[in-house]
Amino acid sequence: MKKNRQILVLAALLFSFLCFPADKVLAASNVVEVPLTVKQNFEENSNEKGIDLTGTYEFRALDIGIPMPGDSDNDRHVFVLDGNNAEKMISLQFQHGGVYRYHLVQTSKDKENYTYDRSSYIIAVYIKNGENGKLVPQVIAEKNDGKKYGELMFYNSYNKRNI
Repeated sequence: MKKNRQILVLAALLFSFLCFPADKVLAASNVVEVPLTVKQNFEENSNEKGIDLTGTYEFRALDIGIPMPGDSDNDRHVFVLDGNNAEKMISLQFQHGGVYRYHLVQTSKDKENYTYDRSSYIIAVYIKNGENGKLVPQVIAEKNDGKKYGELMFYNSYNKRNI
């Protein structure tokens, strides 16, 4: 009798799981947000009006399926910075420890009297498991000159040559 009762309770429990599945999935509370700030310095040596101080940039994932900004197209995020001392923050959210690699480059088309910074950065985001299950981020940005930098900065200029 006792065994039949246990089987009946287990069957009812299984039936309730099948008939009333959970329709909400709660997000993991263990998420770390890593902000990357890209800066543009645009020097102009002219009093002309209407100088185009925009730069176009591409932030690309070097590994498949790694976190990207929400408005990315597949593993590519294209954005524009406009003006001198312009900046944009790219926000990345990580749920697991690991090494995540990205590439950042300016893709502005060459124009007469303009000089664009053609540097590129390889950005490695290290997510380590810390105390109490907290994720601990570390960002290392290496420029194509082989040096590590604390900021992602591009230097552009406009210089009209008077003849």
